[in-house]
Amino acid sequence: MHNRILMDITIEDYLTERHANTIRKTLQNHSTYSWSTQLPVFLLNRCWLKLEKISIAELSGRLPPDNSEEAPELVFYQNLIKNGHNPILALHESWDQFGIEEFHRALRIYWARREAGNNGWTFKKYIKLITTYRRNIKDSIISAPVLVLARDSKGEGHRITWFKLLNR
Repeated sequence: MHNRILMDITIEDYLTERHANTIRKTLQNHSTYSWSTQLPVFLLNRCWLKLEKISIAELSGRLPPDNSEEAPELVFYQNLIKNGHNPILALHESWDQFGIEEFHRALRIYWARREAGNNGWTFKKYIKLITTYRRNIKDSIISAPVLVLARDSKGEGHRITWFKLLNR
């Protein structure tokens, strides 16, 4: 039986044969795995054609997810706006709820992180990666995520591609 990996067509252009073999061997070595924070995650730097394997446990340290938009002050304000409140009244209500200083602190952090840039790597995307990985394991799908790192000058975000081991 020959093992192959299923690749995302758009990523194929950036993977060398050595990269594909590394992913294939990793998936074959984890063919009977259970959930662990030591499971592999690949980081693909397209500019340097470099593929790096790290563990899930290392991921948040290497690519810290931005959760600034999840600040309670901003979530409260956004919910008011979504529910049809006037933006000025929503702002005042948020100030009453959290205080002017705290609301503006959350806003400053949010904008500072947006300006510094994290290439769209948010806490929601991080959690989705973890959730998908756990679901794949539960469903006996042998897979590993590859984070295709954004090119800073292009204004794009990091993308997640899943590689799956196929038996043929």
